[in-house]
Amino acid sequence: MLPANSTAEAIRILRGLLRVDHVTLHMLNNPTTGMDNPFVRTTYPESWVSRYLLNNMAVADPVLQRAQRGDEAFFWSELVLDDNQVRTMEEFVQAGLGTVGYSLVHIDPHGRKSVLSISRAEPEDWEAHIDAHLSGLEQAHMDLHIKALAEAAADAKGIPQLAPREYECLRFTAQGKTYSEIAIILNLSEHTVRSYLKLARVKLNCVSLAQAVAKAVRYKMI
Repeated sequence: MLPANSTAEAIRILRGLLRVDHVTLHMLNNPTTGMDNPFVRTTYPESWVSRYLLNNMAVADPVLQRAQRGDEAFFWSELVLDDNQVRTMEEFVQAGLGTVGYSLVHIDPHGRKSVLSISRAEPEDWEAHIDAHLSGLEQAHMDLHIKALAEAAADAKGIPQLAPREYECLRFTAQGKTYSEIAIILNLSEHTVRSYLKLARVKLNCVSLAQAVAKAVRYKMI
């Protein structure tokens, strides 16, 4: 079991242990989960996560589409991409994110599916690196799956209410606006914008703005 209090902390620990650039856990849509949108925790930059969620890029994410179709682990180099998926991967590259990856798929006895993906920029010795860590990676995925289900269930117990300004600041953050840009749009000081976003993050019980955006999208708040 990964020594962490949250899924977000656990994937950061896993990234360090595996010596990779990024780790992402997706709980995929499934009627038994009670979630309308995917539950996701990732080490990708907050700006990318907000852009990904706001533009619903999951529908053209070749990794998630492959995972939806089966239950076997796969290297990203095995993916066969259509035009939309090619554009999505090109956006990954343009954002400076590694596209050398490996994904594991886990389905629990209740049919709930999750995908654990690790990635880095350089392909050197990638398959050998995965082989050396595969057993521990599979166990870590099962631990993360359980931890994520618990967090998702806790989230579903109640949808927090945001004040209008908190909602507006969070919505503009999801659109990729900076603190200063939001301040200009709403005719507020940058300090005030930061305060509203901090309050929104706290109310949503999130440790980062990217998580707050993800939860707001999941609740259809933005």
